[in-house]
Amino acid sequence: MCFIGGDGASASRILWRMLRQVIHRGLKASFYWLGLFVSRHPVFFLTVPAVLTIIFGSTVLSRFKPERDLEVLVAPTHSLAKIERSLANSLFPIDQSKHKLYSDLHTPGRYGRLILLARSGGNILELADQVLQVHKQVLALRVTYKGFNYTFAHLCVLSHRDKRCLLDDIITIFEDIQQAVLSNSTFHKVPLSYPNTTLKVSC
Repeated sequence: MCFIGGDGASASRILWRMLRQVIHRGLKASFYWLGLFVSRHPVFFLTVPAVLTIIFGSTVLSRFKPERDLEVLVAPTHSLAKIERSLANSLFPIDQSKHKLYSDLHTPGRYGRLILLARSGGNILELADQVLQVHKQVLALRVTYKGFNYTFAHLCVLSHRDKRCLLDDIITIFEDIQQAVLSNSTFHKVPLSYPNTTLKVSC
């Protein structure tokens, strides 16, 4: 086909218009025959979609579970927060604590965190006295709010059995070590290892 006296822009516009007309006619004819086919087989198009919906809804879609954890939906998979939480979970497994207080290290909540570290090259397990001193200072904290003095006993997590404040197992271990040393009146080495330890207190 030749275009006399026309430039390239006008030729491309004419070709584009012809292409649109061909597509329009093809779609118009296709939808016409589709509508005619649907109108001639109404029972098929009423029952088959309903049956397929029931089958997929009872088999495939029933396996999907809604995700309610906001962190999983928002935070990236390899975010720094998740890496640090994974590290804390490996160092303080949730199932290693009787009261599961170690989960406070890597789960969101309304509580404060206090992590004690030994000096370079030191072992925190050998600093029972210092840890217990810090623990006593935490228990002695007082906060005044609206004319009322709040203490640790007002804000701690209570045990369901005796309604007392739950303490980390490491505090109980350090207290047992201190009592064992005081009862024997001599400072001796008590075997203590991580994550499991066995205390042999002589009476």
